Amino acid sequence: MTPIAIISGDERLVEQLRACGADPARFAPSDLDGSPRLRQAPPALVLDIRRSGEVPAGLSAFCRQHPACRVAVVMTTLDPALMLEAMRAGVSECIAEPITGQVLEQALQRLVALEPPATAGQVIAFVGAKGGVGTTTLAVNTATALARATKADVLLIDLHVGHGDAALYLGAEPRFSVRDALANVHKVDASFFAGLVERSASGVNLLSSGTSPSPERTDENRLRQLLDAGARMYGVTVLDVPRFDPGSLNTLDAATTIVVVTTHDLASLRSAGDVAKTLRQRYGSARVKVVLNRLDRESMITREDVDRAAGGSLAHQIPSDYRAAVEALNAGRPLVLNPDSRVGASMTALARELAGVANDRPKKQTGILTRFVLRRA
Repeated sequence: MTPIAIISGDERLVEQLRACGADPARFAPSDLDGSPRLRQAPPALVLDIRRSGEVPAGLSAFCRQHPACRVAVVMTTLDPALMLEAMRAGVSECIAEPITGQVLEQALQRLVALEPPATAGQVIAFVGAKGGVGTTTLAVNTATALARATKADVLLIDLHVGHGDAALYLGAEPRFSVRDALANVHKVDASFFAGLVERSASGVNLLSSGTSPSPERTDENRLRQLLDAGARMYGVTVLDVPRFDPGSLNTLDAATTIVVVTTHDLASLRSAGDVAKTLRQRYGSARVKVVLNRLDRESMITREDVDRAAGGSLAHQIPSDYRAAVEALNAGRPLVLNPDSRVGASMTALARELAGVANDRPKKQTGILTRFVLRRA
């Protein structure tokens, strides 16, 4: 019998799957949201959404984390909008009522016979709680740190269609922009990206913003295609996302991690809580993290206050060094490249945490007395 996972409250559906030669293991919808129960995913998952009528928020992340597991969704009718949402999340099959044994058997055969897709790379999206909190600084330094810490090619996409600053932080002068990529997204392949991105001195491949604002709203379908292609072709893709652009915020399905950046002031923290709540509702709480930039240890706002405002524990705190940040921007050299920078070291640690890369731990120095004691022991 073929082992599969099933999320459904319909006992008849479970029995029908058994009759088709499947060995279904029962799970709950909450297990999609980073539960250890589904870390070892079976070849196929049958997800029954007839009762809820909507695609679970955690499905997209599950499909990205388990690209070899094919997913079939059971729905009341083949509603085009719901089917499109399901396919974008990574679903391979849509099954509608009436559900017969023959329909299920054919769907299962297709699920287990399909070759698993190529594993997509990690996508880390940075969204600012408000303007001026250092979102671009963290995105650029994260991309730079990962380009140095991993063997994977790293792509940084500045989604500010007009007047983004990522190129300044990297000291780059790109010839093309994300606007050119969106206009030619139908040509997306490896050579397409190679022709548009700018290889910076820090090792980051940059797809820069445009030089003037666009009068039109970002086309969500084109942007989604671009982000999916980037995830397929690069080991790590870092996104600098404008919080005021609904088109960008609506197309983060490919993101493995979404980082909401805030600072140590009440206005930013309140906005961070709202932004994080919205993103958690859409993409699942496991993917959304809040990072505090420019930590102010003298602030009357306590760590408990910050956690409460963010809607959960902070993922990381970056110390404040305004002068170092400005000098790095003016030089076009990210802070993480400075071995003596306390802020750079903190940003490197954040980047490694987000990408699941072990942090380097310097060996403790031992003096003469310590060595003598160790020898005597």
